[in-house]
Amino acid sequence: MFIKKHFLNILRWGLRLHGTSHFIEVISAVNEEAYITATIAFIFICIEILASFFIPHEHIHFRPLKSKVHESCDDD
Repeated sequence: MFIKKHFLNILRWGLRLHGTSHFIEVISAVNEEAYITATIAFIFICIEILASFFIPHEHIHFRPLKSKVHESCDDD
C-alpha cells in the first residue's frame, strides 16, 4: 500500500537524484575535453529533472493498452 500511495513521489525524487548524478558525468567529460559527450549528458540532465516536475498529480489506473487518468478516485 505504501508503494502504491507514494510511487509517483518516489519516482519524482529518483529522477531528480539520477539527473543530478549526471553532473559527475558532465564534469568528467569536460575534464577529458569530450565536449559532445558533456553536451549530450547535460541534455539528459535537463530532460530528467524537468520530467520529475511535470509528472502529473492525477490519479492513474494503469491498463494494458490505455491508462485512465483523472483528478480523484472513489475506488479506495
